[in-house]
Amino acid sequence: MVTMQDDIDKILSDIEAERLAKAKNEEDMSNLLRVDEDTAEKIAKDRKNKVSEFKLELDLSENESQAGDANPAANEKDAGEEKKDSLDAVNLQDTIVLKPENTEEPEDREEPRAKKGIGCVRGIIYAVFILTVSAVLAYFLIVGALDFTGLFKSDIKVPVTLNEEQVKDISEVSRVLKEAGVIEQPIIFRLFCKLTGVADEFVPQNDAPLSADMGYKGIINALRTVHREIVKVTFPEGMTIKQIAQKLEENKVCTVSEFLLAMENHDFTYDFLNEIPEGEEYKGRFYKYEGFIFPDTYEFYVGSSGKTVLKKFFDAFDNRVDASLRAKIKAKGLKLYDVITLASIIQGEAAKPEDMYKVSRVLYNRLENPSTFPRLECDSTQKYIDIMTPPVGNKRVENKDYDTYKRNGLPIGPINNPGLEAIKAAIDPSEDSTVMKCYYFATNMKTGVTKFSKTLAEHERWCRENGVGMYAK
Repeated sequence: MVTMQDDIDKILSDIEAERLAKAKNEEDMSNLLRVDEDTAEKIAKDRKNKVSEFKLELDLSENESQAGDANPAANEKDAGEEKKDSLDAVNLQDTIVLKPENTEEPEDREEPRAKKGIGCVRGIIYAVFILTVSAVLAYFLIVGALDFTGLFKSDIKVPVTLNEEQVKDISEVSRVLKEAGVIEQPIIFRLFCKLTGVADEFVPQNDAPLSADMGYKGIINALRTVHREIVKVTFPEGMTIKQIAQKLEENKVCTVSEFLLAMENHDFTYDFLNEIPEGEEYKGRFYKYEGFIFPDTYEFYVGSSGKTVLKKFFDAFDNRVDASLRAKIKAKGLKLYDVITLASIIQGEAAKPEDMYKVSRVLYNRLENPSTFPRLECDSTQKYIDIMTPPVGNKRVENKDYDTYKRNGLPIGPINNPGLEAIKAAIDPSEDSTVMKCYYFATNMKTGVTKFSKTLAEHERWCRENGVGMYAK
């Protein structure tokens, strides 16, 4: 009996435990499905947005509300199931994607479009960057190739000097070459020298004539060599720049064009050059430096640059027509340029140095009496015109800038490069009484005799007798 009662109690206990377990499971499920107010509000808002966005003709909120009103006393399980159904409806709405007709693009879709636009901009910037880098690299490759080969580069030689310390540093060598205009890409030049193993083979140079068209190999070979042929050349007084340039080329010192171009392309810092006048009134002048290429005997390296040669001439002028002589010119109220111009005429008219001072006196007499003798009427000025612009069909090319038979006073500039004696004569004309009143002179270049006359009749008679001037045969 006791046993049966125990069995019954056990059965009832198991049933109760099963019921309680089931109730607890239902409660856990209910708690699991239950959402807080914020979550519920967010779910409702999302559902409302989705319904509005796709314009579904459904009102799920209303249906849920009606269902809730119809069963106010639903048990806890039904409530949990109702909430589960509601969540399932929301999930269903999240899953269904409809594309209704004639709907406007929602505002939320602007963000992907903006991102797409930013992506396009980034792509364009990247493409521009790649193209720019490619263009820069291509430019340096082309420029480097031209610099290396010397193609389309200048053939004008410039002097390059490197001392013992400089040749030990390839960076210093490339800097000097860059500043001289011989190379454009010092980095590429240094790299080439190091790769070919010649960076340590350069030797000191003194005015080595280099040009950009030589290319790296030619430049390097020149900088590794010091043996250069020397030539001695004499330039007599009275030569013109044109004649001097031709003689330089004949002796292989430099070409005519290199010498003439050096006068145009290089600035020198000699004080006496600052006294050469400029301006529109000197537009007809043949050469700015005519008269300042000092005549003398020089030693040059064969293949020198035009600048190196010109510098030697200027150095000689600066040393011979020194500061004391130029101070004397100023003390007499004279201008250096006028003195050199007058000296060039004296050089062209007098056959002997001792006659130069007397010729100078006659020229001063005429210049100081412009009303009676407005023109110098010197044959040497016409000869200069013939040298610079050769006659056409035995007819002289007219030039009023230099022809003293047509121009009053001095010509526009020197007509040759006078020596020191002619320059001194132009500064200190003769005080000899035999020529103080003379206004004419004529020189027989065959005999070296110069005749000074006071009157035109006396002058013409002597010229006729000696076949000089207009009576020359």
